[in-house]
Amino acid sequence: MTDTTKEYASEFPELPYEVWPSGQTVSKAGFGTYRIALGNDGHALALMKAIASGINLIDTSTNYSFGASESLIGEAMKALEQDVKRSDLVIITKIGYLQGPLLEEAKKREEAGNPYSDIVKIGEDIWHCIHPEVLKTQLSESLRRMSTPYADALLLHNPEYFFKDPALSKELSLEEKRTEFYNRIRMAFECMEDMVSQGLIRYYGISSNSFPYATDHPEFCSADQCLAIANELSKDHHFQIIQFPFNLIEPEAATELNQENESLTLIEFAHKHSLVAQVNRPLNGIRNGQLIRLSDKETVQLPDLEMIQHEVERIAYATHSFTMNVEALEVQDKEVKNLLISYITSVNALQVNWNKFASMDDWIKIRDGILGKMAVALTEINQVAKPQVQEWVLQVAGLTGKVVNLITNYYATISNADFQRVGYIRSVIEKAFPGGFTDMPLSQAAFNAVRSIEGVSSVLIGARSIAYVDDVLFALQKETPVYDRADWLGMKLH
Repeated sequence: MTDTTKEYASEFPELPYEVWPSGQTVSKAGFGTYRIALGNDGHALALMKAIASGINLIDTSTNYSFGASESLIGEAMKALEQDVKRSDLVIITKIGYLQGPLLEEAKKREEAGNPYSDIVKIGEDIWHCIHPEVLKTQLSESLRRMSTPYADALLLHNPEYFFKDPALSKELSLEEKRTEFYNRIRMAFECMEDMVSQGLIRYYGISSNSFPYATDHPEFCSADQCLAIANELSKDHHFQIIQFPFNLIEPEAATELNQENESLTLIEFAHKHSLVAQVNRPLNGIRNGQLIRLSDKETVQLPDLEMIQHEVERIAYATHSFTMNVEALEVQDKEVKNLLISYITSVNALQVNWNKFASMDDWIKIRDGILGKMAVALTEINQVAKPQVQEWVLQVAGLTGKVVNLITNYYATISNADFQRVGYIRSVIEKAFPGGFTDMPLSQAAFNAVRSIEGVSSVLIGARSIAYVDDVLFALQKETPVYDRADWLGMKLH
């Protein structure tokens, strides 16, 4: 197979790349196609923008949009074929899930008395299988959808679903279950070595959510054990890549000592053995079953504080002018004059305390007091003051209304749960990595954080729009400090 990835990368000197064991030069960011599909122009433009901008790593799976993600990749390569060669790209697909049309086909085979072997029936709408027959059948379909004669890598997609099989005997011990699990991994590896020899793939690996788990977790998948199986098959094996979740909420890949007799983390193990360590879900952390989005793009944004301060100072200047010239304004009624002074004084006080109230409730009490005085003052001034005084007070009232609305929006924002979540995450990042990711949008900080540890080869992002691609391109061009397990333990403590 021809490899022109080095030539491709040379066109984008501003972006970071890594040379993989295969000899390919691969972008540090990969385009994940989990949520994209053929037929969506925005998705297609995002993928083509990524490829045209220096991202040559594409990750997909047979079950992403029931195969429509792979079809989109094929269409995008066709659209760009005048400028980008197939050999410029590194395309990874995954097999394991049987959903949608794949599941229907599996059910038809079962009804016809010719079922796939080793099926794990997780639920009515989702089965799972990594048997060689499934791998061969589905890879053929993947290559057809992508209109390519080969995939650069084929990964077993979350094989740990084996441990969820309701058909597994309750009498089996965990060790017995693990023996069967790794036997199935071995069969799959043997099949994929054949695929390499046939030129259908260059190398293979595993994508597993349970790679970072503690060794005593009942669904733990050991990268150490998988590499040992590959070494037993051949000293020249092609097991070269592992994929796993790693983010600011789930730092275990950098903190959990679960490889080589609990002496190395997953990322340390991959680095030691020259395995490609590919991160997925860098912006989607899961804790206690809850998804936490590591981005402030969808979060309520803090208002422009400089603009609020400017408006407060503007009204403060106007009210100061009033208090200095109150006699000249010829307001004869003493009560009205005192009411105006009280209103003006309370507005003027905002210059120093508008952002110092403890809560939205505290601010609302002050706001309602100011607006109440303003309403009474306007009523009274209309009855006793000259037209020019009425006009002046109306102007100040207009400024007051604008200012209190701005301040109310400020307190509503900082009271917002999503805003507070982002603020808390930022504070933890700053404690764990002081100064490392300051002045970055949270999405860029989260992306750069996971590529800051030695051993991470690439980070996959699910980019459904050009804006997401641009965000990653900006992040890639920012200098990233190097952190280690001790630094990442600071994130786990929170």
